[in-house]
Amino acid sequence: MITEGFFLVMSVRDPKRILEKILGERKDLDRLEETGESLEQLINVLRDLVRCRQTRLWIMDSYGIDIVVSATTFTHLLEIPQINFIENSTRMLEIDTVSLKETRRFDDSVTVGNLNTILRELYRNLESIQGRLENEFSSLFLINEMRPDLIDVVVQQITSIKKFNGRLTGYMLSLNKVKPIERKFEKLFPDSIKVGSLRKIWPTVEKEIEFYKKCREMNKRWEALGIDLFQIIRESGLSNLRENVQELGNLLWNIVYNQRPLDQCLSILGIDFTDTSSLFDSNRINLNNR
Repeated sequence: MITEGFFLVMSVRDPKRILEKILGERKDLDRLEETGESLEQLINVLRDLVRCRQTRLWIMDSYGIDIVVSATTFTHLLEIPQINFIENSTRMLEIDTVSLKETRRFDDSVTVGNLNTILRELYRNLESIQGRLENEFSSLFLINEMRPDLIDVVVQQITSIKKFNGRLTGYMLSLNKVKPIERKFEKLFPDSIKVGSLRKIWPTVEKEIEFYKKCREMNKRWEALGIDLFQIIRESGLSNLRENVQELGNLLWNIVYNQRPLDQCLSILGIDFTDTSSLFDSNRINLNNR
């Protein structure tokens, strides 16, 4: 708390010094001051932007996902209706729905508004998957070896096992047919044999497979980002990913909210909210963590 108070005082007493540390040079400091805009508020915006960049890099390093997408990747993401369709209020206070597929050019830059839409929808999807995982499963039998292409294989194995389960005799009369299915299952999922044979655990596995189908659907939905939910869940990273997506969205919202009185300063620095690369590309504007 003392440290925070100290830096707050420093930013008020000598904002140009703080800006020099953040920007790494004295270039444009006089021009920034001459605008008459609040340098203290500019410092807060730039610090939030530094945290945005750090969060983006953490997600990239941890999951191989770059949330700050290119124009090409954004075009692919327009297959998601919640990203493609935007609502605008007309002068008559009516809601006009616009499809970005129809109005946006392929090489148009990705705006901060576009990025916020991506983050909001991705967070919602991750939250849905995490909710099902926490509420319906204390553990997952097959997660260590599960891949999207194995889902249909297991569905077929369960279907076959169920057919051989006699109402009165169980599997007693069909063991010669059940055993080969179980051996194939065990080769695919060696860890599963620790909790029992397929004929005993298939009801639990069947429910688990439905969850994996949802994960596969989400992987397909976000294929342009390269998301692999199976790997993320294996590494217990789902909660951290969701929280960092939320953090990045909150930071961007703060930046947009606080930038309104800083038009001249941001223009001098080259920050353009219609192009996310101006915020995240260190070659366009270098920012130090100060």
